[in-house]
Order: sequence, then structure tokens, then C-alpha cells
Amino acid sequence: MAKAGGYWIPMMDIFDLGVPGPSGNENDTYVADNIIYKVNNLLNSGSIAALLKKILLHNLLFPDTAYSFYGFAGFDSRTVQPVITQPRIADAHPATQIMIDTYMAALGFEKTTQEGRFSNEAYEVWDLVPRNVLVDEDGDIFVVDAEIKHIQPIS
Repeated sequence: MAKAGGYWIPMMDIFDLGVPGPSGNENDTYVADNIIYKVNNLLNSGSIAALLKKILLHNLLFPDTAYSFYGFAGFDSRTVQPVITQPRIADAHPATQIMIDTYMAALGFEKTTQEGRFSNEAYEVWDLVPRNVLVDEDGDIFVVDAEIKHIQPIS
């Protein structure tokens, strides 16, 4: 279906997306001029549906770094890895934990006893540590990767 719809990227062509960037537990990244491509191995999310739910929650809480679905990469008849994109934050560096804590408090989240973990009445957000949060030259904060759990619906 991905091939028929033009959403398939053979792994042999993956480097055409951009320059390889930092990789983590679940994503290999490829950096282009204004965009970051993340090829997700589903290790953390477990399924494409769970990854898409995570993307929707991220986009709701952190719209400045909203993800978009780009396609699927893989080896024919062997692997399928979702490819998502995110705006590239130019001239940025990792935020300090104090900056992250302050930013999340401004969004209405309370810090928990675990470093980089926050919650409010509807969501729990974690893994907000300097490697996953950037600050630009103007001091603006950008969450580029977070784990998010929906606790209860907002009324």
C-alpha cells in the first residue's frame, strides 16, 4: 500500500533524506535544511498505532515542534519503519534542566520527583531532559522528543 501510494522509501535510498544526525533508542535522524526526518524502529512505541497516538499528543502539547507523517522506510518484505518529520530548530543547543522545569511550569505542569517528568490533570510527560529539549538564540524552548501519556480526558 505504501509503495502504491508513493509513501515507500527503500532503505538503500534513506540517505537521500538528509545528512545522518544524532540517533537514539528509537529513531535514526536525517537532517535537511529546514526539517528533520526521523526513521522510527517502533522499539519504544511497539506499534504504528501507538506511535501515531504519541505524535498526536506531542502535537497537541508542543505545536512548535509538531510532527508530520512522511512515509515508510524499510527492506522489501522484511521491515517497515514509519518516517516522521519535524521542523529543524536552527542555531539551537540543549536547554538546561532549570529552563525545562520553568517552561513546563509555564505550561501548567508540575515537576514530579523523577528528573524530567511532569504531570498535570490530563497528561504525564517524561524524558524532558537536555538532549530532548532545545533552546534557540532568543531563549525560546522547543521540545523535540518526549514521552507522553494521556491520564484522563480534558473536560
